[in-house]
Amino acid sequence: MSGRHVIAPAATTNNGGANIKPHRQLASMKAEQRFTDTVLYTILTVMALVWLVPFVIIVLTSVRSMGDLISNGVFAWPREIVLSNFERAWNIGNFSTYFRNSLILIVLKVPLGIIIASLAAFPLAKMQFRFNNIIFIFFLFGLAIPIHVTLTPLLVMMKQLGIQGTLAALIPPYVVFGLPFQIFVMRGFFRTVPSELLEAARLDGATEWGNFWRILMPLSAPALATLFIIDALATWNELLIALVLISSNESRTVPVGLLQFQGQFSSQYTQLMAGVLISITPIILLYIFLQRYMVSGLTAGALKE
Repeated sequence: MSGRHVIAPAATTNNGGANIKPHRQLASMKAEQRFTDTVLYTILTVMALVWLVPFVIIVLTSVRSMGDLISNGVFAWPREIVLSNFERAWNIGNFSTYFRNSLILIVLKVPLGIIIASLAAFPLAKMQFRFNNIIFIFFLFGLAIPIHVTLTPLLVMMKQLGIQGTLAALIPPYVVFGLPFQIFVMRGFFRTVPSELLEAARLDGATEWGNFWRILMPLSAPALATLFIIDALATWNELLIALVLISSNESRTVPVGLLQFQGQFSSQYTQLMAGVLISITPIILLYIFLQRYMVSGLTAGALKE
């Protein structure tokens, strides 16, 4: 009996020690994870601040007078808020025309490109035919073609069509250069839709055209929203093709107009920064309000195979 009383406390002590060890390991892992998260968030915060510095400089410069800028520098807080810089930049820089042209391009080009890409992605994703994968790879080759090598052929082609120098000359190349990525995204999303759903619709008398418009397109709303945001941003910011194909001031887009404005007011930094802020504000607002749709669209299957 006495032997049992001696052994029992020893067994209890051993079990307790065995239980303490996993707890210590768990606490150590949690501490290491907290340290890793802290380092990661610190690095991301520093990177965000570094990326925000140019934007802060633009804002501070655009709302101050030229004398204040020369006297105190770009990082000093403005002694007086001068909003007239935006009015001068808008009127003198003819930004109303440039905004109108860029908006027309977005309204016409973005939906047209997405519809064409969806029509091409549908058979590539949901129909079995010869050379299916080869055709898809052919479309993907478009992602590897540099825009620079196509500028001269594009200029010659648009002159032959008689639309060189007008806003209409930008729509065909913008649509074509956007198709490879759009087809890639839409094909990946269409492949996540169960084929049994389309088969059931066919048994009920639905045509392939009906399956496309009534089933696939409504289910692809996240991917469509993602493509709309990305394509609208790319269309608004595109400079190189517009600079080569557009010659008249009435057809210039915002990036080309801003480049001209910069040449005219290269020494008027306050008005120049006001023009830059005017040109980037719509894109910043679009991204802020719609970024969650872009993320959800990509994670909902648009890039899954």
